[in-house]
Amino acid sequence: MSHNGAGRVLAIGLDATESSLVERMIDAGELPALQSLLARGTWSRVTSPTGFSAGAVWPSFSTGLPACDHGQYSIWNWDPARMHLAYTGETRPTPFWKDLAETGATVGVLDVPFAPFVGLEAGFEVTEWGAHSSIDGHVSASPRAVAEVVKQFPPHPFADPLATVPYDPADVPGFLDSCMEGLRLRGDLAERLIVERRPDLSLVVFEEAHHCGHFLWHTVEPDLPLYADVPAVARPTTTLPDLYREMDRQVGRLVEAAGADATVLVFALHGMGPARGLPPVLEPVLAGLGMTHVLEGVNRHSVRDAIKRRVPSALRDLYRKSVPLARRSQWGKSGILPAYDWPRTKAFALPYEQYGNIRINLAGREAEGIVPPAEYDETCALIERALRALRTVDGRPVVEDVVRPPRGSHAAGLPDLVAHWHPAVFESPACVNGVEILNIRREQTGQHHWDGFCIESGPSAAVGPLSGEDVQGRILAALGR
Repeated sequence: MSHNGAGRVLAIGLDATESSLVERMIDAGELPALQSLLARGTWSRVTSPTGFSAGAVWPSFSTGLPACDHGQYSIWNWDPARMHLAYTGETRPTPFWKDLAETGATVGVLDVPFAPFVGLEAGFEVTEWGAHSSIDGHVSASPRAVAEVVKQFPPHPFADPLATVPYDPADVPGFLDSCMEGLRLRGDLAERLIVERRPDLSLVVFEEAHHCGHFLWHTVEPDLPLYADVPAVARPTTTLPDLYREMDRQVGRLVEAAGADATVLVFALHGMGPARGLPPVLEPVLAGLGMTHVLEGVNRHSVRDAIKRRVPSALRDLYRKSVPLARRSQWGKSGILPAYDWPRTKAFALPYEQYGNIRINLAGREAEGIVPPAEYDETCALIERALRALRTVDGRPVVEDVVRPPRGSHAAGLPDLVAHWHPAVFESPACVNGVEILNIRREQTGQHHWDGFCIESGPSAAVGPLSGEDVQGRILAALGR
């Protein structure tokens, strides 16, 4: 590999950036940097490696493996051997750039989601500098010269974990401003590192579109019925498309910094679209089927919440800021799942991601499994029928589809069933056994779409569709690997 521009690659990830919106804005001339790249390259559709959790998308890219083989689908992953949730920080798979660095390439990496810090000795490596999903809870940078550069920059607006979610509608405009500020700062930092370090591969991810998309999608499609009750204070004049325009400006800066001879890939592994929270229907459905049983007299959520209510808010904030996230997550994991009565529980809900994930308590796989393998398909089918029969209070479906993720080589606990929500459930509450179930997290007005895109410059660019693993392959091919 040379350092004079020949053979260099710039890969820019636009996390959870919606491909259909990007296409419309390119056609309208609103994204000149992406439009210029596309004029001398190709557009490929990127299909998500999973249909059950956004948490699997980036690990699939980083490892080149599907989720059923690398086993990561969330910050919390089910461990069937110990019958509890394991924090993903304990077991994150090794990313492809570690092998690249060990075989002679210089690599620069800035904030690839879910990726572990590997301590690159050349190029640059910065993790969790304003991460959308913080796992370690602190910034890591290497080598030492790069760590010194990072210290010279102002903190990313989302370095404070208390500032990442606009729970109050009045906070939405300020949240968008913070996303904009974070974009510009990330562009500043990435440009300096690329120019000073000149790695063979520069891999930079802008996570601000992911931050913003979850809470600002109503500014893209403001007239949808599910947004009818969004107050005016949460409808700023600056919108999510404005953030896309700013992101395009930052892409243009980095393309210029990389040099005219660099191969450029700009990609999104998944997108974003309209939603309104999540319907918490899995637990009551499974309980109604007699498949889930919780130990009597044990309500971990209420005990935990009662303790939290007695702690002064200033002390809670200090705890969250000063105690490492990994440690807090380990201490708090007992409150995420109910205290299941395993000898009586045939199926249980995993923590809510975008969709509803269900695990079968299968004998021979789960340490305390009770469902015989011969009854596995029948048990799944019974749950699926119950989910498909769910209706909203105005009579529309709650569930659009139920899928079964592929089983692969990884022994850890991927879901057995995944409920994909029907758009109607974002407009009208679900009804389970005659009880109205209101959505949780209604401050979220956007959810992931599974199609992404890849713009690749140069005559050798691929034309999709590509998977997340394929995008990694395109980067390696551009490097001559």
